[in-house]
Amino acid sequence: MPLTLDTLKEFNTSAGLAYADGDEELYREVLAMFHEQLTDEFAQLPEQLRAGSDDTLARQVHTLKGSAGSVGATRIEGVTKEIDQNLKAGKQPSDELIAVLQASVQAASNELAALA
Repeated sequence: MPLTLDTLKEFNTSAGLAYADGDEELYREVLAMFHEQLTDEFAQLPEQLRAGSDDTLARQVHTLKGSAGSVGATRIEGVTKEIDQNLKAGKQPSDELIAVLQASVQAASNELAALA
């Protein structure tokens, strides 16, 4: 059975819909774009973080944090916020934190792929 907005577990759809001014069609379009970002632009982010960090990587983390917040991907938003804070403090994120990011991105991507 395909997922619906009501059954998404990785997303606070109320928050996402609020960003889309209650427009479900627009929200679905934004979710599709976010899914594309997760599978393309951010797919290698965990591995890149394990290899070290630089300004470009820090901007990617910050961008993912903002995008996740806009669509209601609360777990991704929370972990990227923590990683962002680490990077701004000059600290390398822990392997555990990076693993949470990787699992969160994968879970959200899987849900979006199954969204009806």
